[in-house]
Amino acid sequence: MELLELVKYDETIHPEVWLNKVKLYCYKNQITKDENIIKFCKSMIHPSIDVSKANTFEEILNILKTDFLFTSFKQFAKGKLYIDVTKKITKTFLSSFLEERRLIGSGSCVTLKHVATGKYLTARHVRYKTGSKRSIVYASETLSNPNSLWTAYHEDDPAISGKSKFLLINKGIDEGITISKSYKSPSSGKYEVCCSKLDCMFLINKVSTNDIDDCIKTKEIVNIRDAEQNFILRSHDVPFTINNETYQEVVGHEERIGGNDKWCIELFEIIQVIY
Repeated sequence: MELLELVKYDETIHPEVWLNKVKLYCYKNQITKDENIIKFCKSMIHPSIDVSKANTFEEILNILKTDFLFTSFKQFAKGKLYIDVTKKITKTFLSSFLEERRLIGSGSCVTLKHVATGKYLTARHVRYKTGSKRSIVYASETLSNPNSLWTAYHEDDPAISGKSKFLLINKGIDEGITISKSYKSPSSGKYEVCCSKLDCMFLINKVSTNDIDDCIKTKEIVNIRDAEQNFILRSHDVPFTINNETYQEVVGHEERIGGNDKWCIELFEIIQVIY
């Protein structure tokens, strides 16, 4: 059985059936220790389902079976035993089910790729030498895991739309991105963008529409702005240097929105084999 034949768990398969398939794959590939199989199982589960605290197969199954979307899927499956569901209805249900998986919601782990330069919004525990002297935010040429990963948090509806105020927390340094009105960026002198423990709320808008009720989906092009001060998040091909390392500047501004303000937001998923 090849890795590509494995089904990543997304609640369209019964948890026990899926777990048996994963175990079979592991045994055939000399992954025999329970702790390694459990780690592999976790890596194959959709990131919207939190299995981080599970330490046994039984705990993983319990979490999967109590997940809201699996409960909905199970109820749908039971309904098919009593109702003559046509192929068209089934197709519509599955299409809607998978479409929901493309939405950016509270707790989603995402990447933000700068459209103009192709670089990823990234943070590090390196301090600015000027301004706030907090953790730097920059655009990285490569996807630096986990410093290029961000978790979106908000308290409204499950899916994030153009009217949702949310936090962006960097997974690598566990700090939120902030646009400062008090400090200037190191090279261009615009508003400094940093990471800190302060709560800075953001709004996100699709480039393709002005409808703020539209939910944000993975791989869409968006603009991101500070919810309080209305500063726009921008990157540009302007470098700054700290400790002999060069970074591409990320700034905030209140000018007219342009091409350097476009970001591609994408849900992040990874399949990692544990040997």
